[in-house]
Amino acid sequence: MSDLTRTLELPRIDSPTPTSGELTHRAAFVEPEPTTLTIPVVGGGETVVLGEPEPGVRSIESLSLTPRRAGLALTALAVGAFATGANEASIVALSPTIAAGLGVPVASVGLLATAFALTVVIAAIPLTLLTGRLSRRLALGTTLAVWTVGVGIAASATSLGQLATGRVVSAAAHALFWGVVAPTAAGLFAPHLRARSVTRIMVGAAAAGVIGTPLITVAGTQLGWQAPYWGFAVLGVALTAALALTLPGKPPAPDPDQPRPQTRGDLPSLSAFLRVLAVTFVATVGMTTTWTYIVPFFTDVASVGTATVPVLFALGGTVAVGATLGVSRFLTRHAVPTVAVGLGLLTGAWTLLALGLGWSAILAQVLQAAGWAVLLAALLNWAMRHTPWRTEVGASTYTVTMNSGAAIGPLLGGLIVSRWGLPALPLVSLGLTLGAAAITAAVDRRTLRRLRVPRHVRMALEARRTLAARRREFQRRTANATARSAGTAVRRAGGALRGHVADLDTLLG
Repeated sequence: MSDLTRTLELPRIDSPTPTSGELTHRAAFVEPEPTTLTIPVVGGGETVVLGEPEPGVRSIESLSLTPRRAGLALTALAVGAFATGANEASIVALSPTIAAGLGVPVASVGLLATAFALTVVIAAIPLTLLTGRLSRRLALGTTLAVWTVGVGIAASATSLGQLATGRVVSAAAHALFWGVVAPTAAGLFAPHLRARSVTRIMVGAAAAGVIGTPLITVAGTQLGWQAPYWGFAVLGVALTAALALTLPGKPPAPDPDQPRPQTRGDLPSLSAFLRVLAVTFVATVGMTTTWTYIVPFFTDVASVGTATVPVLFALGGTVAVGATLGVSRFLTRHAVPTVAVGLGLLTGAWTLLALGLGWSAILAQVLQAAGWAVLLAALLNWAMRHTPWRTEVGASTYTVTMNSGAAIGPLLGGLIVSRWGLPALPLVSLGLTLGAAAITAAVDRRTLRRLRVPRHVRMALEARRTLAARRREFQRRTANATARSAGTAVRRAGGALRGHVADLDTLLG
C-alpha cells in the first residue's frame, strides 16, 4: 500500500469522546441526585437519604414479587415506620404517668430518652453492616421480632431498670430498621417509582406524630402507661409475620455489569460540613432539653389540662407535616436561609413557652412543630451539599450527630429540672437555639452564593466544562498526529524524488 493511500491512525485517547448528551447522562449516573426525606417525630426525627443511582431496570428481588405482594410488603413497612416512630416518642408522652407509676422523679424518666438515643448512635452503623448480606426478609423480620421483645419487656416492667432494658433493646432494633427500610422499599418496585415508595414509608413515620403520640397519651392516661407498650407488642407480632410472608427471601446480589457509584457533595468541604454538624448538635440539644419534659411543663407550669395535651400533640404533628411539605421547594436553592427560618421559629417557640401561660403554650406548640420540621429538612439538605465523603458516610455522620444531641438534651434537662425546676427549661433551650443561629449566621457570602446554584445545575455545568476540555484535548492530539503524518509523507516523498534523480543521473552518465 502506497503512502498516499495509507490509513491515518489517530492518537489513542484513554476513553472515547462522548457527545454532550452522553456526557451529561454519564455525569448524572456517577453523581446522582440524592433523595433526602426527613419527618419530625416528637422530640426527634426520622431521616432517609438515598444516594444510589437508579439502574434503570427492576431488581431480581422485585421481579419475584407480584404487584399485590409488593404492595402488602410496602404497607407493612409503612406500619413498621409508624410503630417504631411512635415508640421512640412514647417517653415524651408518658413521662408523668411513668414517673407516677414507678415512683421515680420525672427527671429520672428523661434518662430513658438518653439511653434510647445513645443505643441508636452505637448500634446503627455496625448492625447495618452486619446484616448487609442477609435477605431483606430475614433482616427486617428479625429486626421487628427483636423490637417486639423490647417493647414487651417495657410493657411488663415494674422498675425503672427493667423499663430501661426494654427501651435499649427496642432502640437497637429501631436503629437497624431505619438503616435498611428505605433501600428495601425502593427495591420492591421499578426504579422510577423509588421516590414514591420511600415516601410511603415516611408517611407512616409522619402518622406517628399526627396520630400515634396523641393515642399513646390518651391510652397512657386512661389505661396506664404499660397499655401502649402492650399494644406495640401485639402490633410487632403481626408485623413480623407480615414481613416474613411478603418480603423476598433472597439476599440482594450485586450486578457485576452495573456499577454502583455513590453520590458526593457537590460543594464538598470538611469545614463547612463540620459547621452543619455543629448547628445540628446544638439545636438538637436545645430541642430535647425542653421537649423531653414538655408534658409536665404543659400541665404543671402552663396549666394546660391533661385532656388538652393529646390535642396539642396532634396539632403539632399536623403542622410539622405541612411545614415539611411546604418547605421542600426552597431547599435546593436556599438551604442556609431555611435553616435560619427554622431556628427563628424555634426561638419564638421557646420565648412563648417561657411565659408559662396556657395561650402562649399553644402558640409555642405550633411554632415549635413548624420550626423543628423546617430545621430538620434544611439541615439534612445542607449537610448533603457539603459532605466531603460518600453520601452514605455523610448521612451516617449527620444522623449520629443528631442522635448524640438527642442523648445529651434529656440529661441536661433532667439536671435543670432537679436544680431549678421546669420553668427554667425554655430559657436554656432559647440560649442554645440562639447559639445555633450564631453559628449559622457566620456562613460567608461566597458559600451562600454557591449554594444558591442547585445541585443538578452545578453538575450539568461541570459536565459541560468536562466535555469542552476533552474536546480541546482531542483536537490537540489529532492536530499533532496529522502534522506528524504530513511531515513523514513529505520526507518520504522527498527521499523518493532524490532516488529518481539519482537513477536519472546514472542513466544519462
